[in-house]
Amino acid sequence: MRRILQVWLVAFGVVCVGIAVAHLLFGTSTIIGGGTVNATIDSDMRFYAILFLAYGLALLWCARDVETKGLPINLLGLIFFAGGLARALAWVATGEPNWFYVLMTPVELVIPVLNYLLVRAVCRPAALARV
Repeated sequence: MRRILQVWLVAFGVVCVGIAVAHLLFGTSTIIGGGTVNATIDSDMRFYAILFLAYGLALLWCARDVETKGLPINLLGLIFFAGGLARALAWVATGEPNWFYVLMTPVELVIPVLNYLLVRAVCRPAALARV
């Protein structure tokens, strides 16, 4: 289980870093189903890309020593879950997004639960209570 969690965190971290770098370098053209936006929206998106880059790097940092990084992994999962809830809120507030993002919403709500279960199976109990 330890190795599964490590491989998963590395894969997830690399994907997050890749998405973030694409958004940073290529802007809103990387948004599936997106349209033309103004400079303010582009600026915001590139700013948030840096935060997603940091998120991916944090996952990679956690993968090195998973037994002692239970709390940070769970906090990162909670952040990702909140992102899924934010996506659902956007759907309610402004209407159904592109089909890709419709599919991503449940994925973003399930991944943190799977992370949590893996962390519970791998991490030492003390690692779940401290950073």
